[in-house]
Amino acid sequence: MTGGDYSNWRAVSAPRLRDYERRFRPFTQEGEPDGFNFKQFRSNTVLRWEYRPGSTLFLVWAQGRVQDGLDAGTFRFGRDYRNLFSAHPDNTFLVKASYWFSM
Repeated sequence: MTGGDYSNWRAVSAPRLRDYERRFRPFTQEGEPDGFNFKQFRSNTVLRWEYRPGSTLFLVWAQGRVQDGLDAGTFRFGRDYRNLFSAHPDNTFLVKASYWFSM
C-alpha cells in the first residue's frame, strides 16, 4: 500500500542553470491531481503430490487484488487494508499432472 500527495508543482524551464528559481518555474496547467493511493495484494499457493515415483500432480491457486484511485492523497493503514480486501479478487486455478513412463 502506498499513498502520496503533490504540492508546489514545478516545471523545468532552463535545465542547465544552477539557480533553483530560474531553473524551475511554477507548473500552470489546468487542475492539479489530488495525489495517489495505490493498493495491491498478490498471493499464490502450490500443492505438490508425488503419487508414484517420478509422477507428480500440482494444484496452484493465485489471487490478486488491486485498488487505485480511492482516497487519493491520503494513507491510513486500517482503512486502506479494509478497502483492499473488499475489492473484487482475480483468482486463477491451475492443475498440472505428469506421469513417468518406464520402458
